Amino acid sequence: MNVLVLNGSPKGESSNTFMVTTSFLEGLNKNEKYNIEVVNISKTKIEHCHGCFVCWTKTPGKCVIKDDMEGLLEKYIKADLIVWSFPLYYFGMPSKIKAFLDRLLPTNLPYMDLNADGTSGHAPRYDLSHQRHVLISTCGFYATKHNYDALISQFEIMFGDKLTKIIRTEGELLKVPQLESKISEYLTYVKQAGEEFSESGRIKVDTQEKLNELLYPPDVFIKMADASWEINDPSINNKNQDKSYNFIRQMAATYNSQSYIKDIVIEMYFEDIDKTYQLCLGKKECIVRIDEFTPYTTRIETTFELWLQISQGKVNGSEAMMQGKYKALGDFNTMLKMDNYFGTKKSIPKIEVKQNKTNMSILLFQWIALWVLLPINEVWGGVAGIIICSFVPLLTYKFKLTTYDKISSVVVSVLSVLALLKVDSTLLICLSYLLFGLIWLISSATKIPLTAYYSSNDYNGDEAFNNPLFIKTNKILTIAWGVLYLIVAAYSYFLLGSILSRYTGLINSLAPILMGLFTAWFSKWYPAKIARG
Repeated sequence: MNVLVLNGSPKGESSNTFMVTTSFLEGLNKNEKYNIEVVNISKTKIEHCHGCFVCWTKTPGKCVIKDDMEGLLEKYIKADLIVWSFPLYYFGMPSKIKAFLDRLLPTNLPYMDLNADGTSGHAPRYDLSHQRHVLISTCGFYATKHNYDALISQFEIMFGDKLTKIIRTEGELLKVPQLESKISEYLTYVKQAGEEFSESGRIKVDTQEKLNELLYPPDVFIKMADASWEINDPSINNKNQDKSYNFIRQMAATYNSQSYIKDIVIEMYFEDIDKTYQLCLGKKECIVRIDEFTPYTTRIETTFELWLQISQGKVNGSEAMMQGKYKALGDFNTMLKMDNYFGTKKSIPKIEVKQNKTNMSILLFQWIALWVLLPINEVWGGVAGIIICSFVPLLTYKFKLTTYDKISSVVVSVLSVLALLKVDSTLLICLSYLLFGLIWLISSATKIPLTAYYSSNDYNGDEAFNNPLFIKTNKILTIAWGVLYLIVAAYSYFLLGSILSRYTGLINSLAPILMGLFTAWFSKWYPAKIARG
Protein backbone atom coordinates (compact mmCIF):
# COMPACT_ATOMS: atom_id res chain seq x y z
CA MET A 1 0.00 0.00 0.00
CA ASN A 2 1.26 3.44 -0.93
CA VAL A 3 0.87 5.97 1.89
CA LEU A 4 1.27 9.67 1.15
CA VAL A 5 1.67 11.87 4.22
CA LEU A 6 1.00 15.55 3.57
CA ASN A 7 2.65 17.41 6.43
CA GLY A 8 1.03 20.81 6.11
CA SER A 9 2.45 22.47 9.22
CA PRO A 10 4.77 25.43 8.59
CA LYS A 11 6.88 24.02 11.42
CA GLY A 12 7.52 20.85 9.44
CA GLU A 13 8.47 17.74 11.38
CA SER A 14 8.90 19.68 14.64
CA SER A 15 5.20 20.45 14.83
CA ASN A 16 2.86 19.13 17.51
CA THR A 17 0.62 17.65 14.83
CA PHE A 18 3.43 15.69 13.22
CA MET A 19 4.23 14.21 16.64
CA VAL A 20 0.75 12.69 16.58
CA THR A 21 1.13 11.66 12.94
CA THR A 22 4.43 9.91 13.66
CA SER A 23 2.78 7.76 16.34
CA PHE A 24 -0.06 6.88 13.97
CA LEU A 25 2.44 5.86 11.28
CA GLU A 26 4.37 3.71 13.78
CA GLY A 27 1.20 1.80 14.54
CA LEU A 28 0.19 1.63 10.90
CA ASN A 29 3.53 0.17 9.90
CA LYS A 30 3.96 -2.17 12.88
CA ASN A 31 2.69 -5.44 11.43
CA GLU A 32 2.93 -4.76 7.71
CA LYS A 33 5.56 -2.57 6.08
CA TYR A 34 3.98 -0.02 3.78
CA ASN A 35 5.52 2.35 1.28
CA ILE A 36 5.26 5.57 3.28
CA GLU A 37 6.35 8.91 1.85
CA VAL A 38 6.23 12.12 3.87
CA VAL A 39 6.01 15.43 2.00
CA ASN A 40 6.73 18.56 4.01
CA ILE A 41 4.50 20.99 2.18
CA SER A 42 6.24 24.00 3.74
CA LYS A 43 9.44 23.08 1.88
CA THR A 44 7.80 22.66 -1.53
CA LYS A 45 7.21 25.23 -4.20
CA ILE A 46 3.45 25.44 -4.67
CA GLU A 47 1.85 28.55 -6.10
CA HIS A 48 -1.74 29.46 -5.47
CA CYS A 49 -4.32 28.38 -8.03
CA HIS A 50 -4.88 31.07 -10.71
CA GLY A 51 -8.47 30.02 -11.32
CA CYS A 52 -7.78 30.00 -15.06
CA PHE A 53 -9.33 26.52 -15.64
CA VAL A 54 -6.67 25.76 -18.29
CA CYS A 55 -6.37 22.30 -16.64
CA TRP A 56 -9.99 21.74 -17.72
CA THR A 57 -10.03 23.36 -21.12
CA LYS A 58 -6.73 23.53 -22.97
CA THR A 59 -4.51 20.98 -21.14
CA PRO A 60 -6.94 18.51 -19.55
CA GLY A 61 -5.57 17.20 -16.26
CA LYS A 62 -2.43 19.29 -16.46
CA CYS A 63 -1.89 22.59 -14.63
CA VAL A 64 -0.39 25.52 -16.48
CA ILE A 65 1.74 26.46 -13.47
CA LYS A 66 5.21 24.92 -13.49
CA ASP A 67 6.15 24.06 -9.92
CA ASP A 68 6.37 21.09 -7.55
CA MET A 69 2.67 20.40 -7.79
CA GLU A 70 3.07 18.46 -11.02
CA GLY A 71 5.06 15.72 -9.26
CA LEU A 72 2.88 15.85 -6.17
CA LEU A 73 -0.24 15.26 -8.25
CA GLU A 74 1.26 12.02 -9.57
CA LYS A 75 2.03 10.87 -6.01
CA TYR A 76 -1.48 11.84 -4.88
CA ILE A 77 -3.18 9.84 -7.64
CA LYS A 78 -1.06 6.74 -6.98
CA ALA A 79 -1.57 6.82 -3.20
CA ASP A 80 -3.87 4.30 -1.52
CA LEU A 81 -3.91 6.19 1.77
CA ILE A 82 -3.47 9.93 2.19
CA VAL A 83 -2.72 11.31 5.64
CA TRP A 84 -3.50 15.01 5.98
CA SER A 85 -1.43 16.33 8.86
CA PHE A 86 -1.68 19.97 9.89
CA PRO A 87 -2.70 22.24 12.80
CA LEU A 88 -5.85 24.34 12.87
CA TYR A 89 -5.13 27.84 11.55
CA TYR A 90 -7.86 30.36 12.15
CA PHE A 91 -10.67 27.78 11.92
CA GLY A 92 -9.16 26.28 8.78
CA MET A 93 -5.88 24.94 7.47
CA PRO A 94 -2.47 26.58 6.92
CA SER A 95 -2.36 28.53 3.67
CA LYS A 96 0.15 26.36 1.86
CA ILE A 97 -1.72 23.09 2.40
CA LYS A 98 -4.84 24.97 1.29
CA ALA A 99 -2.96 25.91 -1.88
CA PHE A 100 -2.14 22.23 -2.36
CA LEU A 101 -5.82 21.36 -1.96
CA ASP A 102 -6.87 24.04 -4.47
CA ARG A 103 -4.33 22.71 -6.95
CA LEU A 104 -6.04 19.31 -6.94
CA LEU A 105 -8.50 20.80 -9.42
CA PRO A 106 -6.93 18.88 -12.38
CA THR A 107 -8.03 15.61 -10.75
CA ASN A 108 -11.66 16.56 -11.49
CA LEU A 109 -13.61 16.92 -14.73
CA PRO A 110 -15.37 20.18 -15.56
CA TYR A 111 -18.72 18.41 -15.96
CA MET A 112 -21.13 18.47 -13.07
CA ASP A 113 -22.90 15.53 -11.47
CA LEU A 114 -26.33 15.83 -9.92
CA ASN A 115 -26.46 13.76 -6.76
CA ALA A 116 -29.50 11.93 -5.42
CA ASP A 117 -29.71 14.26 -2.42
CA GLY A 118 -29.96 17.31 -4.66
CA THR A 119 -26.33 18.37 -4.27
CA SER A 120 -23.92 18.63 -7.16
CA GLY A 121 -20.21 18.26 -7.75
CA HIS A 122 -17.57 17.56 -10.35
CA ALA A 123 -16.88 14.01 -11.47
CA PRO A 124 -13.37 12.66 -10.85
CA ARG A 125 -10.97 12.52 -13.79
CA TYR A 126 -9.20 9.49 -12.31
CA ASP A 127 -10.45 6.42 -10.50
CA LEU A 128 -9.67 7.26 -6.89
CA SER A 129 -12.20 4.88 -5.39
CA HIS A 130 -9.39 2.88 -3.76
CA GLN A 131 -8.20 5.84 -1.72
CA ARG A 132 -8.72 6.33 2.01
CA HIS A 133 -8.03 9.56 3.88
CA VAL A 134 -6.94 10.25 7.46
CA LEU A 135 -7.15 13.78 8.82
CA ILE A 136 -4.82 14.42 11.76
CA SER A 137 -4.98 17.88 13.26
CA THR A 138 -4.21 19.68 16.52
CA CYS A 139 -5.30 23.00 17.89
CA GLY A 140 -4.88 25.23 20.93
CA PHE A 141 -8.55 25.11 21.92
CA TYR A 142 -10.08 22.55 24.27
CA ALA A 143 -13.20 21.99 22.16
CA THR A 144 -13.87 21.17 18.51
CA LYS A 145 -17.29 22.89 18.47
CA HIS A 146 -17.23 26.21 16.59
CA ASN A 147 -13.51 25.71 15.97
CA TYR A 148 -13.32 22.69 13.66
CA ASP A 149 -16.83 22.91 12.22
CA ALA A 150 -15.82 24.41 8.87
CA LEU A 151 -12.72 22.29 8.36
CA ILE A 152 -14.36 18.98 9.25
CA SER A 153 -17.36 19.77 7.06
CA GLN A 154 -15.05 20.46 4.12
CA PHE A 155 -13.23 17.14 4.50
CA GLU A 156 -16.43 15.18 5.03
CA ILE A 157 -17.90 16.71 1.85
CA MET A 158 -14.77 15.84 -0.12
CA PHE A 159 -14.14 12.30 1.16
CA GLY A 160 -17.35 11.13 2.83
CA ASP A 161 -17.17 7.71 4.49
CA LYS A 162 -13.58 7.25 3.29
CA LEU A 163 -12.44 9.79 5.89
CA THR A 164 -11.05 8.98 9.35
CA LYS A 165 -10.35 11.80 11.80
CA ILE A 166 -7.92 12.20 14.68
CA ILE A 167 -8.44 15.65 16.17
CA ARG A 168 -6.29 16.58 19.16
CA THR A 169 -7.66 19.58 21.02
CA GLU A 170 -5.41 21.06 23.73
CA GLY A 171 -2.64 20.31 21.27
CA GLU A 172 -0.28 22.96 22.63
CA LEU A 173 0.23 20.74 25.68
CA LEU A 174 2.05 18.22 23.49
CA LYS A 175 5.15 20.41 23.58
CA VAL A 176 5.25 20.66 27.39
CA PRO A 177 7.89 18.19 28.67
CA GLN A 178 6.50 18.34 32.20
CA LEU A 179 3.34 16.62 30.94
CA GLU A 180 5.18 13.57 29.65
CA SER A 181 2.73 11.28 31.44
CA LYS A 182 -0.35 12.52 29.60
CA ILE A 183 1.49 12.91 26.31
CA SER A 184 2.91 9.38 26.44
CA GLU A 185 -0.48 7.91 27.28
CA TYR A 186 -2.21 9.75 24.44
CA LEU A 187 0.43 8.88 21.85
CA THR A 188 0.17 5.22 22.84
CA TYR A 189 -3.51 5.31 21.91
CA VAL A 190 -2.64 7.04 18.62
CA LYS A 191 -0.22 4.24 17.83
CA GLN A 192 -2.93 1.73 18.69
CA ALA A 193 -5.25 3.58 16.29
CA GLY A 194 -2.65 3.16 13.55
CA GLU A 195 -2.46 -0.58 14.18
CA GLU A 196 -6.25 -0.91 14.05
CA PHE A 197 -6.47 1.12 10.85
CA SER A 198 -3.84 -1.11 9.25
CA GLU A 199 -5.84 -4.22 10.16
CA SER A 200 -9.38 -3.12 9.33
CA GLY A 201 -9.28 0.30 7.67
CA ARG A 202 -10.91 1.92 10.67
CA ILE A 203 -10.32 2.85 14.31
CA LYS A 204 -12.26 0.98 16.97
CA VAL A 205 -14.91 2.91 18.88
CA ASP A 206 -13.19 2.47 22.25
CA THR A 207 -9.89 3.73 20.88
CA GLN A 208 -11.57 6.70 19.18
CA GLU A 209 -13.17 7.62 22.50
CA LYS A 210 -9.75 7.59 24.15
CA LEU A 211 -8.37 9.80 21.38
CA ASN A 212 -11.21 12.27 21.92
CA GLU A 213 -10.73 12.55 25.68
CA LEU A 214 -9.39 15.87 26.95
CA LEU A 215 -5.89 15.81 28.35
CA TYR A 216 -7.05 18.12 31.14
CA PRO A 217 -10.43 19.62 32.11
CA PRO A 218 -11.19 22.95 30.39
CA ASP A 219 -10.59 25.12 33.47
CA VAL A 220 -7.24 23.46 34.16
CA PHE A 221 -6.21 23.60 30.50
CA ILE A 222 -6.96 27.33 30.27
CA LYS A 223 -4.69 28.00 33.26
CA MET A 224 -1.93 25.88 31.74
CA ALA A 225 -2.30 27.43 28.30
CA ASP A 226 -2.23 30.96 29.70
CA ALA A 227 0.84 30.11 31.78
CA SER A 228 2.69 28.74 28.75
CA TRP A 229 2.99 32.20 27.19
CA GLU A 230 6.23 33.76 28.37
CA ILE A 231 4.66 37.16 28.97
CA ASN A 232 3.77 38.93 32.17
CA ASP A 233 0.50 38.20 33.96
CA PRO A 234 -1.42 41.51 33.96
CA SER A 235 -3.26 40.48 37.12
CA ILE A 236 -0.01 40.44 39.10
CA ASN A 237 1.69 43.70 39.99
CA ASN A 238 5.20 42.42 39.69
CA LYS A 239 7.60 43.92 37.22
CA ASN A 240 10.13 41.21 37.89
CA GLN A 241 8.07 38.40 36.38
CA ASP A 242 10.11 36.02 34.24
CA LYS A 243 9.79 32.55 32.75
CA SER A 244 10.22 30.99 36.21
CA TYR A 245 6.90 32.53 37.29
CA ASN A 246 5.10 31.18 34.24
CA PHE A 247 6.70 27.79 34.87
CA ILE A 248 5.42 27.76 38.46
CA ARG A 249 1.95 28.80 37.25
CA GLN A 250 1.93 25.91 34.81
CA MET A 251 3.17 23.55 37.49
CA ALA A 252 0.33 24.69 39.75
CA ALA A 253 -2.18 24.14 36.96
CA THR A 254 -1.21 20.46 36.74
CA TYR A 255 -1.99 19.91 40.42
CA ASN A 256 -3.97 16.72 41.00
CA SER A 257 -6.49 17.63 43.71
CA GLN A 258 -7.39 13.94 44.11
CA SER A 259 -4.00 13.45 45.78
CA TYR A 260 -5.01 15.83 48.58
CA ILE A 261 -4.64 14.51 52.13
CA LYS A 262 -3.88 17.73 53.99
CA ASP A 263 -2.86 21.30 53.20
CA ILE A 264 0.76 21.40 52.05
CA VAL A 265 3.00 24.36 51.26
CA ILE A 266 5.91 23.69 48.91
CA GLU A 267 8.39 26.54 48.81
CA MET A 268 10.63 26.77 45.76
CA TYR A 269 13.79 28.87 45.98
CA PHE A 270 15.65 29.30 42.70
CA GLU A 271 19.20 30.21 43.70
CA ASP A 272 20.46 31.31 40.30
CA ILE A 273 17.77 33.96 39.84
CA ASP A 274 17.08 34.64 43.55
CA LYS A 275 13.35 33.95 43.23
CA THR A 276 11.06 32.36 45.82
CA TYR A 277 7.59 30.97 45.18
CA GLN A 278 5.14 28.98 47.25
CA LEU A 279 2.80 26.33 45.91
CA CYS A 280 -0.10 25.96 48.34
CA LEU A 281 -1.80 22.61 47.78
CA GLY A 282 -5.42 22.63 48.92
CA LYS A 283 -8.52 20.48 48.50
CA LYS A 284 -9.51 21.94 45.16
CA GLU A 285 -6.55 23.80 43.68
CA CYS A 286 -2.95 24.84 43.99
CA ILE A 287 -2.39 28.54 44.65
CA VAL A 288 0.87 30.30 43.74
CA ARG A 289 2.27 32.88 46.15
CA ILE A 290 5.02 35.32 45.26
CA ASP A 291 4.92 37.19 48.58
CA GLU A 292 3.24 37.11 52.01
CA PHE A 293 4.64 33.63 52.50
CA THR A 294 3.37 31.20 55.14
CA PRO A 295 5.44 28.53 56.95
CA TYR A 296 6.42 25.85 54.46
CA THR A 297 5.90 22.11 54.67
CA THR A 298 8.84 21.43 52.35
CA ARG A 299 11.39 23.86 50.89
CA ILE A 300 13.34 23.02 47.75
CA GLU A 301 16.53 24.99 47.12
CA THR A 302 17.81 24.63 43.56
CA THR A 303 18.67 26.53 40.42
CA PHE A 304 15.80 27.22 38.07
CA GLU A 305 17.66 25.69 35.14
CA LEU A 306 18.25 22.45 37.07
CA TRP A 307 14.63 22.19 38.17
CA LEU A 308 13.51 22.86 34.63
CA GLN A 309 15.72 20.03 33.37
CA ILE A 310 14.41 17.70 36.10
CA SER A 311 10.80 18.51 35.22
CA GLN A 312 11.56 17.86 31.55
CA GLY A 313 13.08 14.47 32.34
CA LYS A 314 16.54 15.54 31.13
CA VAL A 315 18.06 15.10 34.59
CA ASN A 316 17.29 12.39 37.14
CA GLY A 317 16.05 14.23 40.22
CA SER A 318 17.23 11.57 42.69
CA GLU A 319 20.72 11.47 41.22
CA ALA A 320 20.93 15.26 41.28
CA MET A 321 19.92 15.24 44.94
CA MET A 322 22.51 12.58 45.81
CA GLN A 323 25.15 14.67 44.06
CA GLY A 324 24.20 17.66 46.23
CA LYS A 325 22.93 19.75 43.32
CA TYR A 326 19.81 20.76 45.24
CA LYS A 327 18.38 20.51 48.73
CA ALA A 328 15.00 19.67 50.22
CA LEU A 329 14.23 20.90 53.73
CA GLY A 330 11.30 20.08 55.96
CA ASP A 331 9.01 17.10 55.33
CA PHE A 332 10.77 14.82 52.84
CA ASN A 333 7.58 12.80 52.26
CA THR A 334 6.39 15.65 50.08
CA MET A 335 9.27 14.99 47.71
CA LEU A 336 8.29 11.33 47.48
CA LYS A 337 4.78 12.31 46.39
CA MET A 338 5.63 15.06 43.89
CA ASP A 339 4.64 12.83 40.97
CA ASN A 340 1.24 12.24 42.53
CA TYR A 341 0.70 15.93 43.26
CA PHE A 342 1.69 17.26 39.85
CA GLY A 343 1.15 14.31 37.51
CA THR A 344 4.68 14.15 36.10
CA LYS A 345 4.95 10.40 36.43
CA LYS A 346 5.24 8.40 33.22
CA SER A 347 2.20 6.42 32.41
CA ILE A 348 1.49 3.75 29.81
CA PRO A 349 -2.11 2.68 29.28
CA LYS A 350 -2.75 -0.96 30.06
CA ILE A 351 -5.53 -3.30 30.99
CA GLU A 352 -6.57 -2.83 34.59
CA VAL A 353 -5.34 -5.92 36.43
CA LYS A 354 -5.07 -6.29 40.18
CA GLN A 355 -1.36 -6.49 40.95
CA ASN A 356 -0.35 -8.66 43.90
CA LYS A 357 2.20 -7.14 46.24
CA THR A 358 5.24 -8.64 47.90
CA ASN A 359 5.26 -9.32 51.64
CA MET A 360 8.42 -9.74 53.69
CA SER A 361 6.50 -11.78 56.30
CA ILE A 362 6.51 -14.67 53.82
CA LEU A 363 10.30 -14.60 53.73
CA LEU A 364 10.79 -14.21 57.47
CA PHE A 365 8.14 -16.64 58.70
CA GLN A 366 9.77 -19.62 56.98
CA TRP A 367 13.02 -19.02 58.84
CA ILE A 368 11.54 -17.94 62.16
CA ALA A 369 9.43 -21.10 62.42
CA LEU A 370 12.59 -23.17 61.95
CA TRP A 371 14.58 -21.07 64.45
CA VAL A 372 11.91 -21.20 67.15
CA LEU A 373 11.06 -24.93 66.97
CA LEU A 374 14.40 -26.51 66.09
CA PRO A 375 16.08 -25.74 69.46
CA ILE A 376 13.05 -27.18 71.25
CA ASN A 377 12.67 -30.38 69.22
CA GLU A 378 14.41 -31.45 66.03
CA VAL A 379 11.41 -33.37 64.71
CA TRP A 380 8.98 -30.53 65.40
CA GLY A 381 11.32 -28.07 63.73
CA GLY A 382 11.86 -30.29 60.71
CA VAL A 383 8.19 -31.11 60.17
CA ALA A 384 7.10 -27.50 60.69
CA GLY A 385 9.72 -26.23 58.25
CA ILE A 386 8.62 -28.62 55.50
CA ILE A 387 4.90 -27.95 56.00
CA ILE A 388 5.31 -24.18 55.99
CA CYS A 389 7.54 -24.17 52.90
CA SER A 390 5.08 -26.41 51.04
CA PHE A 391 2.36 -23.83 51.55
CA VAL A 392 4.41 -20.89 50.20
CA PRO A 393 3.64 -21.56 46.48
CA LEU A 394 -0.08 -21.45 47.31
CA LEU A 395 0.27 -17.83 48.45
CA THR A 396 0.75 -16.64 44.88
CA TYR A 397 -3.01 -16.11 44.59
CA LYS A 398 -2.72 -13.22 47.04
CA PHE A 399 0.94 -12.18 47.08
CA LYS A 400 3.75 -11.66 44.61
CA LEU A 401 6.55 -14.03 45.53
CA THR A 402 10.10 -12.77 45.13
CA THR A 403 13.14 -14.81 44.15
CA TYR A 404 14.21 -14.70 47.80
CA ASP A 405 10.89 -16.13 49.01
CA LYS A 406 11.45 -19.09 46.67
CA ILE A 407 15.14 -19.51 47.57
CA SER A 408 14.21 -19.50 51.25
CA SER A 409 11.62 -22.23 50.69
CA VAL A 410 14.27 -24.47 49.14
CA VAL A 411 16.96 -23.77 51.75
CA VAL A 412 14.61 -24.08 54.76
CA SER A 413 13.19 -27.33 53.32
CA VAL A 414 16.70 -28.79 52.97
CA LEU A 415 17.60 -27.76 56.53
CA SER A 416 14.32 -29.27 57.78
CA VAL A 417 15.07 -32.58 56.07
CA LEU A 418 18.56 -32.58 57.63
CA ALA A 419 16.93 -31.99 61.03
CA LEU A 420 14.70 -35.06 60.53
CA LEU A 421 17.82 -37.02 59.62
CA LYS A 422 19.19 -36.18 63.08
CA VAL A 423 21.98 -33.88 61.89
CA ASP A 424 23.38 -31.96 64.87
CA SER A 425 20.82 -29.24 65.70
CA THR A 426 23.45 -26.74 66.91
CA LEU A 427 25.18 -26.99 63.54
CA LEU A 428 21.89 -26.63 61.64
CA ILE A 429 20.70 -23.63 63.62
CA CYS A 430 23.98 -21.73 63.27
CA LEU A 431 24.16 -22.72 59.61
CA SER A 432 20.62 -21.43 59.02
CA TYR A 433 21.49 -18.00 60.47
CA LEU A 434 24.68 -17.94 58.43
CA LEU A 435 22.89 -18.82 55.18
CA PHE A 436 20.15 -16.29 55.88
CA GLY A 437 22.74 -13.55 56.40
CA LEU A 438 24.62 -14.54 53.24
CA ILE A 439 21.42 -14.31 51.17
CA TRP A 440 21.06 -10.68 52.25
CA LEU A 441 24.72 -9.80 51.69
CA ILE A 442 24.87 -11.43 48.26
CA SER A 443 21.66 -9.62 47.35
CA SER A 444 23.22 -6.27 48.26
CA ALA A 445 25.75 -6.77 45.47
CA THR A 446 23.01 -7.12 42.83
CA LYS A 447 21.28 -4.33 40.93
CA ILE A 448 18.16 -4.58 43.10
CA PRO A 449 18.86 -5.44 46.76
CA LEU A 450 16.57 -7.75 48.70
CA THR A 451 14.74 -5.14 50.81
CA ALA A 452 13.88 -3.13 47.68
CA TYR A 453 11.53 -5.86 46.47
CA TYR A 454 9.42 -5.42 49.58
CA SER A 455 9.68 -1.69 50.31
CA SER A 456 8.84 -0.82 46.68
CA ASN A 457 5.18 -1.43 47.54
CA ASP A 458 5.14 2.01 49.17
CA TYR A 459 6.98 3.75 46.30
CA ASN A 460 4.98 3.08 43.11
CA GLY A 461 6.01 -0.55 42.77
CA ASP A 462 8.65 -1.47 40.19
CA GLU A 463 9.04 2.19 39.20
CA ALA A 464 11.02 2.65 42.42
CA PHE A 465 13.80 0.47 40.99
CA ASN A 466 14.71 3.37 38.67
CA ASN A 467 15.27 5.67 41.64
CA PRO A 468 18.98 5.63 42.62
CA LEU A 469 18.28 7.10 46.08
CA PHE A 470 15.74 4.35 46.77
CA ILE A 471 18.20 1.68 45.63
CA LYS A 472 21.08 3.09 47.69
CA THR A 473 18.91 3.29 50.80
CA ASN A 474 17.89 -0.33 50.36
CA LYS A 475 21.45 -1.50 49.68
CA ILE A 476 22.50 -0.10 53.05
CA LEU A 477 19.54 -1.72 54.77
CA THR A 478 20.15 -5.06 53.06
CA ILE A 479 23.80 -5.05 54.18
CA ALA A 480 22.67 -4.21 57.72
CA TRP A 481 20.27 -7.18 57.76
CA GLY A 482 22.98 -9.47 56.40
CA VAL A 483 25.59 -8.41 58.96
CA LEU A 484 23.04 -8.75 61.76
CA TYR A 485 22.42 -12.40 60.96
CA LEU A 486 26.09 -13.19 60.62
CA ILE A 487 26.47 -11.86 64.16
CA VAL A 488 23.42 -13.87 65.26
CA ALA A 489 24.98 -16.98 63.72
CA ALA A 490 28.15 -16.43 65.78
CA TYR A 491 26.62 -15.81 69.21
CA SER A 492 23.93 -18.49 68.70
CA TYR A 493 26.68 -21.11 68.90
CA PHE A 494 27.44 -20.03 72.45
CA LEU A 495 23.78 -19.45 73.32
CA LEU A 496 22.92 -23.02 72.30
CA GLY A 497 25.53 -24.30 74.74
CA SER A 498 23.99 -22.43 77.65
CA ILE A 499 20.96 -23.09 79.86
CA LEU A 500 18.94 -20.85 77.51
CA SER A 501 19.49 -23.13 74.52
CA ARG A 502 15.81 -24.13 74.28
CA TYR A 503 14.89 -20.47 73.97
CA THR A 504 17.49 -19.56 71.35
CA GLY A 505 14.89 -19.21 68.60
CA LEU A 506 12.63 -17.04 70.71
CA ILE A 507 15.51 -14.80 71.80
CA ASN A 508 16.83 -14.45 68.27
CA SER A 509 13.35 -13.70 66.96
CA LEU A 510 13.77 -10.28 68.52
CA ALA A 511 16.39 -9.56 65.84
CA PRO A 512 13.96 -9.11 62.90
CA ILE A 513 11.62 -7.07 65.12
CA LEU A 514 14.39 -4.67 66.14
CA MET A 515 15.80 -4.57 62.62
CA GLY A 516 12.30 -3.88 61.27
CA LEU A 517 12.00 -0.86 63.55
CA PHE A 518 15.44 0.31 62.43
CA THR A 519 14.47 -0.21 58.78
CA ALA A 520 11.31 1.89 59.17
CA TRP A 521 13.33 4.72 60.76
CA PHE A 522 16.33 4.56 58.42
CA SER A 523 14.23 4.45 55.21
CA LYS A 524 12.85 7.89 56.13
CA TRP A 525 15.89 9.39 57.85
CA TYR A 526 18.53 8.61 55.23
CA PRO A 527 16.77 10.07 52.13
CA ALA A 528 15.86 13.16 54.15
CA LYS A 529 19.51 13.50 55.22
CA ILE A 530 20.65 13.29 51.60
CA ALA A 531 17.99 15.85 50.64
CA ARG A 532 19.20 18.34 53.24
CA GLY A 533 22.70 18.11 51.76
